[in-house]
Amino acid sequence: MNLRQHLLKILTVPAAFASFGLFGIPAHAQQLKPATNEDIAVYQAMGTSFFCMSALDGIDFPKALGISASTYAQALKGRHQGKVASLKGKTLTEKEMFAAAEQQILLRAMSACPKAIPNDVQTKIKEAIKKQSGKS
Repeated sequence: MNLRQHLLKILTVPAAFASFGLFGIPAHAQQLKPATNEDIAVYQAMGTSFFCMSALDGIDFPKALGISASTYAQALKGRHQGKVASLKGKTLTEKEMFAAAEQQILLRAMSACPKAIPNDVQTKIKEAIKKQSGKS
């Protein structure tokens, strides 16, 4: 089984749940509630799936990441007006949503599809993780 088929198999369930959540509730009801941890997990899975499939199919890394992060950020903006429950309902700016989406997608992609991430970017991510966890 090639990597793309493996990714599709792994990410099918989160994508199926996302389709019910994205289209099963009227738009006005969706926009009133901050994103839960479960909502964020679905957007992360979708963004990571889009990124991995795009990058592994030959789309340039920055373009694949940008489109994936934009998709995630637009879901957060459209369904929750940029509010996140774990941030006590704080409304994120578009720039903050995009930056968070990009970071979360990259972190998940490090284990889901490391071949899609250039070595220099992987090194920077690993250094940032090490620095953040206090391991110098």
